Amino acid sequence: MIAAILTAALAAQVPVQDAPSSAPKKSEAPADTTKKSIERIELGGSKSMTGAILKETPDALFVDLGFDVVRVPQSAIVRRVAKSDTSDKTVHDEGIFLRAERPEKSIAEGSAEVGPAVVKIESPGGQGSGFIVNSAGHVVTNFHVVDGETEVDVKLFLRKDGALEQRTLRKVKVVAANPDADLALLKIDPPDDLELPFVYMGDSEEVAVGTRVYAIGTPIGLERTVSSGIVSVDNRAFAGRTNLQITTPINPGNSGGPLFNLRGEVIGVNSSGYTGLQGLNFAIPSKYVIDFLRNRDAFAVDTTRSENGIHYLPAPRKPDSGTSRAGK
Repeated sequence: MIAAILTAALAAQVPVQDAPSSAPKKSEAPADTTKKSIERIELGGSKSMTGAILKETPDALFVDLGFDVVRVPQSAIVRRVAKSDTSDKTVHDEGIFLRAERPEKSIAEGSAEVGPAVVKIESPGGQGSGFIVNSAGHVVTNFHVVDGETEVDVKLFLRKDGALEQRTLRKVKVVAANPDADLALLKIDPPDDLELPFVYMGDSEEVAVGTRVYAIGTPIGLERTVSSGIVSVDNRAFAGRTNLQITTPINPGNSGGPLFNLRGEVIGVNSSGYTGLQGLNFAIPSKYVIDFLRNRDAFAVDTTRSENGIHYLPAPRKPDSGTSRAGK
């Protein structure tokens, strides 16, 4: 009703010539053939709105939100995204992890969406972060977060009825570990009343210098912390492999947590940084994580047979330059 009134009012502002009085009246009004596009309007301060564009002028957009019509100054608009680009598209199930064709979103929108799949990992030796990669309950983290452990506690941060629900699952098993790649895989056995959220894996090969990224984790025990930055170098040699060098602030406790692109895809695992230099941190590219997941059987932890069990290696010595792990 409001949209119709505003459309009529806007149309009334456009001068038209009166038809000659002798012209016959049409029995039906002409159909409205104007195509109203549905768009997400991104504003400053990580705010946005989605609605039908009723009219556009050089100074403003008139947006129908369904329950109200608002005038948005053009100067306040940061970005416009068509609705066809705002919903998830094809999902590719690759067994233990999934990919999806996803649109870019603001960090505020994206972190709210993927945040519940990020977990806190607690053990007698310390704490770190991790992320759930499928509904069956597989969790990726750093090896140095679970070093020396075969079972850990996993703390979930779920949203229920608009409120935060914290839940700790005890004795979650470490099912695979690769010390050289600094990666480990846990397996949650979810209770019947719990539907686990999960994140999609992205392609670190597509990451370019300057790409905006953000991390979610538990630095120094501060749960659900979001920090953002850019990729400084996309192939920095460090710890015997190429890493993503990032300006995203990470601290002890962030280790094992996900590094997201603006599509909410995991493109890396936050692993290390330089003490006292917050703009100089590193993440393991997702290409190594995907290889680890696909070949997890080769890194399986067998605690039932001593000769087949994983041998936990001592942590590497810290270089004189001051580099440090961002984990426990």
